Amino acid sequence: MVQYLTYLVIRGFGLLINLFPDGFALWAGRQLGRLAYFLDFEHRHVALKNLELAFGGEKNGNEIRGIALRNFENLGMNLIEFLRFPKVKHEKLMEKVEMEGRSHVEEALKRGKGIIFLLGHIGNWELMACMSRVFEGNLMAIARPLKKNKRLDRFIGEVRRSAGLQVLSSKRVAYQVVSALRRNKMVGILIDQREKRSQGIPVEFFGKKASTTPAAAFFALKTGAAVIPAYTIRLEGGRHRFVAEPPVELIETGEKAEDIRANTQRHTEVLESIIRRYPDQWFWIHRRWERKEKDRTRSRMRRYRKLIREPTEPIVLKDGECARSPNLSPRGR
Repeated sequence: MVQYLTYLVIRGFGLLINLFPDGFALWAGRQLGRLAYFLDFEHRHVALKNLELAFGGEKNGNEIRGIALRNFENLGMNLIEFLRFPKVKHEKLMEKVEMEGRSHVEEALKRGKGIIFLLGHIGNWELMACMSRVFEGNLMAIARPLKKNKRLDRFIGEVRRSAGLQVLSSKRVAYQVVSALRRNKMVGILIDQREKRSQGIPVEFFGKKASTTPAAAFFALKTGAAVIPAYTIRLEGGRHRFVAEPPVELIETGEKAEDIRANTQRHTEVLESIIRRYPDQWFWIHRRWERKEKDRTRSRMRRYRKLIREPTEPIVLKDGECARSPNLSPRGR
C-alpha cells in the first residue's frame, strides 16, 4: 500500500510541476531539497557521515554541512528535471547542455569495439538518457530495478525510454552488453553503488574499502571496449555540462582475476577524482561503505529470539531447582 501511495504521489507531483515554467520549477526543486535536508534526518545523517569519512581531514564542519545542503538541493532539482523530461522537447533540453570531450567518444568509436561509459551518480545523471539521441540512439545502460515498487520502476523506465535511452533488462544482461559492444554500441555502467560482498570487489574509495561492481572492468577485458568516464555537472541558470574524459588505460597482465581487480580499482580512483572536483554533486545519501546499522541489529534480534525460544544450557537455581538458559555464546551473538 505504501509503495502504491508513493507511486501516486510522484506521478501526481510530476503532473503538477509540469504546469509551471522552467525557472519556477527548478526553484521549487531546490526548495524541496532544502526541506528534505532539514526534515529527512536519516539521509542527512548518512550524507554527513559519508562526507566526514571522505573529507574529515580536509574540510571543517561548516564546509561539510554546506556541501551536504547543496547536495540535497541538487537532488531536489534532479527530481524536478526528471519529471519534466517527457514534456520537454529534446532540442529545447539540449540547448541547456554544453558538451565537452565529444572528440574522445568519436575517436573511440572509430576503433569499432564499442564504448563503456564509466558512470557515477554525479550532477544530474539522468541526463545521460538524453545523450542517447545525441549519439544517434547508440547508447544503452544497465539499471537496477526497484523491486519493492514495480509501478514506480515501470514509470522511471518509461521516462528514460522517452528520453531515448535503451535500458538493458536484468535477464541475460551480460550477453546483451557483450553483443552491444561488439556491434560498436555504447553502454553506460554505474560503478558507485555498494555491491553485495558476494558479487563485488573490495577496492579503495576515499581511503576505505568499498565493495564495488567489477562489471566495467570485466566487459572491457572481454571485448576490448574503450572505457570513458562520463558525467554531467550542474551549472548556474539551469544549465548543465556533459563531460567525456579521455579513455582509461586498460591493465592487462594475463591474470584475469587480478586484472579485473586492478582495473576496478583504477576506475574507482577516476570516479573519486571527479567527486573531489565536484563534491556537492555526488550522491552522498547512499550508504556506500556500510550496510544500514539497524539491519544488523534486526538480524541479531532475530537470532536472540530464536535462541530464547530454544534454550540449551542448564543452570542451577537456589534450593536445587534447575532451569534452562538461552545460549548467548559469542557465536550466538
